[in-house]
Amino acid sequence: MDRRDYIMRLIEQVGQALIALRRRILARGGLDFDLARAMTSETLLLMVAPGGEVDPGRCWLLAEMFYLEGVEAELSGWVGEARDSLQRAAFLFGMLQPIAGNLVGLPEAGPRIEEIERRLTGLPPARRRTVTTPTSRAIVTPQP
Repeated sequence: MDRRDYIMRLIEQVGQALIALRRRILARGGLDFDLARAMTSETLLLMVAPGGEVDPGRCWLLAEMFYLEGVEAELSGWVGEARDSLQRAAFLFGMLQPIAGNLVGLPEAGPRIEEIERRLTGLPPARRRTVTTPTSRAIVTPQP
């Protein structure tokens, strides 16, 4: 039992280190991922193309972060979050396709979009639940 606890603590420490690393990478790129999560696709466009032209590095970094978050959510069984993150990643990778020749040192967007589409089609449909409000109106919300 002590060995298992030790391994779990090590895994926790590695997870915390990866979270800190992600924050540093995003901060270095001038991106606030928590803010990006709250944005609509149209607002994300302004974040990666503030002057009207897509910044390939910034767009790729944000797309990859949404992709990784979507994969993590999928593996954790959080279907709604997985779908949302993967769709945002596909949107951002899609913005990179027209400028693929200018992405020196960055992976191609096409194969990543294909992978995202496979993951999205493999996700089960989101469950829905009904919540009754104090005014007795039913609200249907997606359930992961």
